[in-house]
Amino acid sequence: MKYQNVREEELKNKVGQDFFSKYDTTKIVGNIDFCVTHKVKESKQEQLFDNHSLLWAEAKRGTYDMLTMVTQLVLTIGKARTFDKFFPPAFLGAFDSEKIGFVPYNAIMDIFSINDFNWNVTPSNHDTKEFKLIKDKIEHALHKNNSVYNFLKDTNELEFFIKNNIAKTTENAKITIDKNNFVAIYLRWLDQVKPHIDLDWESVKKNNIFDREFYLADLFVDDKGTSTSTDDTPLNETIFVIFKNGHYEIQNKNLDGMFTSGSNSFGLKNIDAYEQFWKRYKRPPLEKYQQYILERKDLLVPQDIRERRGAFFTPQKWVALSQQYIAEVLGADWQDEYYVWDCAAGTGNLLAGLTNEYNIWASTLEMADVNVMHERIDNGAKLLKNHCFQFDFLNDDFAKLPDPLQSIINNPEKRKKLLIYINPPYAEASTTKTRVGTGENKTGVSSNLTYNKYQKLIGTAKSSLATV
Repeated sequence: MKYQNVREEELKNKVGQDFFSKYDTTKIVGNIDFCVTHKVKESKQEQLFDNHSLLWAEAKRGTYDMLTMVTQLVLTIGKARTFDKFFPPAFLGAFDSEKIGFVPYNAIMDIFSINDFNWNVTPSNHDTKEFKLIKDKIEHALHKNNSVYNFLKDTNELEFFIKNNIAKTTENAKITIDKNNFVAIYLRWLDQVKPHIDLDWESVKKNNIFDREFYLADLFVDDKGTSTSTDDTPLNETIFVIFKNGHYEIQNKNLDGMFTSGSNSFGLKNIDAYEQFWKRYKRPPLEKYQQYILERKDLLVPQDIRERRGAFFTPQKWVALSQQYIAEVLGADWQDEYYVWDCAAGTGNLLAGLTNEYNIWASTLEMADVNVMHERIDNGAKLLKNHCFQFDFLNDDFAKLPDPLQSIINNPEKRKKLLIYINPPYAEASTTKTRVGTGENKTGVSSNLTYNKYQKLIGTAKSSLATV
């Protein structure tokens, strides 16, 4: 045994130094024991390899069964949905004091798409039914694809494998697109791809052509397994906009006259930025979700409508992350099993991305905000007008609530399934004017309930007061 009588942290350090010295093994990725990434110095490289791992591995001191270690790693990744938060690696691996093994990430990545599975079990508990189920699913893939090396006996073979496989197959590690993440990917696409499309967006919007059609065109392509866009061909030519060989085409020829160029074809102003974005995702989406995504394009609400009058607008990154965390706790189908009430809804920005309008209620203080939510519904937001209403949560009688919501609140069993989902309004003692000396602090913010009850716990944070 090469690494005898060492603690786990020392084992990780020694393996990193002995076999991965040309790489960076210091990065912390979620709850994963050991991560290998490129050593990066130049700014362009930093951008290229941002969150881009080569290997995620489980580490155990002593000797362990390889299948058991990889199963624990997969449960750790799935529980935290690490593959959504970080760019997935080319390989998963596991090592103990005696050996190390590797399996291609794409050989087991479909496991993370299991919907009817409790990912909340403790990964280190090997006796759960969930552990045994994942172990069974991994066994075939591991037997077929894994490479296991003894640190002492197979040193040369291990070094050859690392040199010729780990660093050269990163293109295989891409995030799969499914029903849970296609909205979140769209929000990133708005920032990183849309600005590079050579199109007058204000002009096409007047003709009810929205950015989501171009996003769908990007999703539904056969990218030929390459990172270049010039060989991309449309997977579905029935959609309104298609992406083909590096440019977009609007399918309805009757719209040609609206474009000053006289063409319904549009290119990219920065093709490198486009290709850099899409090399992170495996296109097209998983086949079992393709029809769902096309049917639910209403979730891709135009950005200007979604943000209108958002005086206390919740950033979409926060929205997507909060819904991701809820799914981690309650399961992928939580929206069908639970009721949602945003009782500080404002214009409803926090609810973007939710899919079951029959289980969603939104209330706000201002009737003007209710009207904006109704306008958003007219423009595709997945809400019901009679579920969006004016209500003062702190002062109004619950008898004013819509009857269906009252029936949930008044039913003890249904009430167990009610989520109060809010980005709370708040008050701060100081404002911009007080900070520059032209105004006065608000009174009572730090000296009432927050101060009296929580001052020992929150310290200076007592100067902000949640009002709900």
